[in-house]
This record gives sequence, structure tokens and C-alpha cells, in this order.
Amino acid sequence: MSQTLPIRVAAILASQAASAAIQHALLAPEFALTLIDSDHWRGIPADALLVEVEDDLSVLRGICDEVTGTPIIVLLRSARADLAFAASKAGAKELITLPAGPDEIRQSLRGLLTTQPRPMESKGLPVLFGSHPRMSEIRDTISKVATTSATVLIRGESGVGKDIVARMIYEQSRRSGKPFVKVNCAAIPDDLLESELFGYEAGAFTGATRSKPGRFEMAHTGTLFLDEIGEMQPALQAKLLHVLQDGAFSRLGAKQDVAVDVRVLCATNKLLEQRVTEGLFREDLFYRINVVTVHIPPLRERRDEIGPLIRHFLDKYSAIYGREQAFFSQEAMAALLTYSWPGNIRELENLCKRFVIVGGETQILRELTARNQHPASAPATAPPPPAAAPVSPSEPAAVRPPVGTNLLEVGKRAAWQAERRLILETLEAVRWNRKLAAQRLGISYRSLRSKIEQIDRDETTKRHLIA
Repeated sequence: MSQTLPIRVAAILASQAASAAIQHALLAPEFALTLIDSDHWRGIPADALLVEVEDDLSVLRGICDEVTGTPIIVLLRSARADLAFAASKAGAKELITLPAGPDEIRQSLRGLLTTQPRPMESKGLPVLFGSHPRMSEIRDTISKVATTSATVLIRGESGVGKDIVARMIYEQSRRSGKPFVKVNCAAIPDDLLESELFGYEAGAFTGATRSKPGRFEMAHTGTLFLDEIGEMQPALQAKLLHVLQDGAFSRLGAKQDVAVDVRVLCATNKLLEQRVTEGLFREDLFYRINVVTVHIPPLRERRDEIGPLIRHFLDKYSAIYGREQAFFSQEAMAALLTYSWPGNIRELENLCKRFVIVGGETQILRELTARNQHPASAPATAPPPPAAAPVSPSEPAAVRPPVGTNLLEVGKRAAWQAERRLILETLEAVRWNRKLAAQRLGISYRSLRSKIEQIDRDETTKRHLIA
């Protein structure tokens, strides 16, 4: 970046030591530093956001949940592994442990802004919605609805990528150069959500010493993304319905309406039809937001995308954290490809991030095995799992191992059978294009060839035994 366009850094700092270190490091003309408090970070233009944390991560989680497109760097007062992992899980893209020298701080900012892919760029999105037929249908729907002003309801389990679909719709719309404002309705207490959405006038309630615009005003001429709308209380739903119908509302304590031009996108992991029946969601609002529906299938129903996603996240976080390119072993890949992923893409991304940071493939395998043995119940919105693929005549049937068989051997045998089935299904899906199959499986061409040879050897052995 040139000096005429400095890197804009907004910092939420609690200690004098952190304030002194950051101000000293960012005095150079290359940077433009703004110090803010934890209550006034919204609407501050910044290329990066610095947040100092000690024990309480509530402020960081709130920021990470709402900020889109701006990398967040966490300052730690001490080298605590538990706090570092928690901050990384919350959404921090970089960690700096104090005391840190000026050069380290400046280099962390430069490196992050150089390698961090912007979530609004199209080139970063296709890998998250790959070649699966259902995802191709979603891409077609997005392209058709993006250029309209229609309200869109994005549905799917937690972690499937509903926010990414919302951003894709925004990016392809005529409002792409205008504000994109996200509100997580489940993360804001019920008694505060109304003031967050619609703002308030000074004196509207105790503590309202000045007027504050709401998210609808912030999103004027742009797009407002209401995530987890199923958690909104019925009383507030009536006011939202009024805005969607009339394009106007009043701040809390105001006597006049405010007109806004906002395109609204909604997302939920709840069965809204059931909530309507239970009286928890207004039927008229449901029909108003359900103009176009995009339903994102869970990751377990599009397993051919797991391999490319793993490669994408490993490459992404290796670049972000300045680590050598990470790879899973064949045994680990087999476990990852057969795991049910109840947390969907979010769970997969966090696992890859953790692997890049601390490694520990053996521990990851143990955890996946334990989760498979004690799976969590499926979310309410999860459709029934697809019927199991029929076993081909050449595929060995499951055989109960004899009593006394080593558990590790049983696990390896089961993993190989699952891996074998996935390889054959993928090869059939791509008409035995081995290069394309290797890409979908997230392994090298040589590894795939070796596995095909192993399958051939298994078949030869089986035929000899039958003969």
C-alpha cells in the first residue's frame, strides 16, 4: 500500500502497556490508527481490527460474529495456550503476544492483509460450493435472484455456509458497492435487539444519552442480513414485517418515521413452519420473507466436496499463519472423508485451522473415532439421511470380526472399506477420470493410483479364494 492510502487500523485496548506498544508500532505513515472502546467499534472504517483480550472473550465473540471482511487480530497479555485457542476459535485471524516489538506488530499486519483472502471476492467462494449437483442448483438460484430486490430465506443446518450464500447474493447484486450489514438475532438479547435494528433517540430510555442509528439505517441503499431470524421474538417480528412492507420505521422514542431502502436476506436453522404452528413465529412474516428459499444441504450429503474443502482450508491457514503447507496422512484423510460432520463446514474449517496451528493428527483421529461412536443427535432441520448406496457384487460385505480381534485392526479394516466405497463411487461419478477423482477426494494422483491397485489386489485375492 502506498503512503497516500495508509492501512487503517482500529484498536480496542484495555491496558496501558498494549496502548503504548500499538501506538509506538503504528506511528509510521504506512498506518492510520484509531483507538476505540468496546462499545463503539461498529461503523468504524478499518482494514484491520486489533482487540486486546485477557480472560473475557465476550467482546471478541460479538465482534467476530458481526464483522465481515475485516481481519481481526487479538493481543494476548500472556502466552496462554487455552486463551489462544479460544480466540482463534472465536474468529481471530492472527494472535500477537505482548510484549511484542514494533517490527513484529507491523509485520503481522502487513502479512495478514497480504495473505488474508477477502470473503467478498468471488474467487474465494467456488471451492465452498463445488461441483455437487445440489450446489450447482444453488449457484443457479443465486445468479437468478441476486439481481432482483426479492427477500431471500436461506435455510440449512448450523455451519453449512448460510452467511456465504448471503454474501454471494450481495456481491452479485446491484447493491454490491453499498453497505452489507449482518445481525445475528440469536446473539443479541431480546430487550436489546429492537434498539440494535431500529436505533433510538436520546432520552428514549434510561442510559440513552444520545441518539443512535439502527442497523436498518446503516444498511440504507445496501443489504441487511438477518441471521438466525427464527430466534426473534413475535413482538419484534411485527415491527420487522411493517418495515418490509412499507420501507419505513421509527426509532425508539422518535415521533417521525425513517424511510429506508434496504434489501433483506434472512437465514435460519430452525423449522419455521413448526414455529408458526407453535405460535413462536408470525405466519404473515414467514410468507413475507419466504419469497425465494435457498436450502443448503449438510456436508454429509455432499461428501465429494470434503476433500477439496480440506485442501482449501489447509492452504488458507498455512498462508495466514506463515506455516509450511500442511497435509493429512492417508489414514487421517480416510477418517475425515467418512466422518459425519455434524458441525458441517464450520467444524471442518476449525479442525483444519487447529491442525495447521498445533498439528496433533493422532489426537484428531481419536476425537473423530469417539464422535462417530457417540454421535450427536441431528439438528431439527436435518433432512433424513440418503439411502445407503447398494453394495456392488464385487464389494466385500461387512463381516463380523471374530471375538478377540484387535480393535485397532478392526478400525483400520472398517476405514479401508469406507474409503474403498468412496473411491469407487467417486470414480463412477467422474466416469473414471482419475485426475478429477483425485481432486475431488483431496489426494494426489499417485495416492489414488496406489489405492486403485490395492483394490485390484483385493479383488484378485477374493477371486482366488472363491476358485
